[in-house]
Amino acid sequence: MLILLTGLASLLVAAPAFAQQPTGQAAPETVKWIAIASAFAMAIASAACGYAQSKATAAACEGLARNPGARPGIQFSLILALVLIESMALYTFAIVFIKVVPNPT
Repeated sequence: MLILLTGLASLLVAAPAFAQQPTGQAAPETVKWIAIASAFAMAIASAACGYAQSKATAAACEGLARNPGARPGIQFSLILALVLIESMALYTFAIVFIKVVPNPT
């Protein structure tokens, strides 16, 4: 049910984004919606990254508590996982930056 409501809300909110201006310049309302959607995307990505990093750290701490001898392997896996998780937020930030900053043409 939540997926259905989310999909319906996405369709209702995204409909104005498909309207086109004949002059080639984006309408001020469209630019405003792009900025709002970009802010929501960054917020969702940051929240997901924070949750994933906390779960990964908790799992690594639990693994170290159970088997302290496995520290090097767990530490390497944790650092690699944290780098990959954080890259999701950085990619989202790069996409948001590209979408929000207008092209100088």
